Amino acid sequence: MKKNYLIIFVFSIIVSISSILKAEDISLGVDLGFGFIDIGADDTAQTIANISGSTVTASYDTGAWFGRIYGEYKIADGTYLDIGLFQTGDVTAKYTLSGATASESYSANGVDVSAVIKENDTEGLFVKGGIHSSTIDGNANVTISGTTYAAQATASGTGFLVGGGYDYADGQRAGITYYSNLGGDSAADMWLIYYGFLF
Repeated sequence: MKKNYLIIFVFSIIVSISSILKAEDISLGVDLGFGFIDIGADDTAQTIANISGSTVTASYDTGAWFGRIYGEYKIADGTYLDIGLFQTGDVTAKYTLSGATASESYSANGVDVSAVIKENDTEGLFVKGGIHSSTIDGNANVTISGTTYAAQATASGTGFLVGGGYDYADGQRAGITYYSNLGGDSAADMWLIYYGFLF
């Protein structure tokens, strides 16, 4: 519920600002891509092995799809303010040991704000840097002797982001962005490769 209020709040701000500022200085964009996320599955498998005294095998995703919608406001020639909302798919890890299995899944969402510096206002290279406030939602399941036990957890926090890419004259965009500390967790970083459109 808290996340829904944040989304409504951010969009209200974007709409309010866009009604005051010049329409030609504002662009809306959509990015879709793949986020490489390390959830520490190898470390978790070793911890389970140490506790149980058994050999543990692990299989895990290296990342998930990523979607982002954003508004970009031109502050001056070549300088922009970018405000966006993002969501990832689930990243899952499964662990197997004698008599038991365990799995964990995580997804992330949040809002980010960054300054964007462009080589050219119509086409060319760009770099960006800023901050994000994000939440990681986690689900875990442990099955022992046919009985499954479930748990959920959520972590929220802030981090920084840096990235760059290329804007094409027809509004297409390709880039890469690094998000640090997803959900405020220093071990949860993400490299994002994306393709998108500016309208």
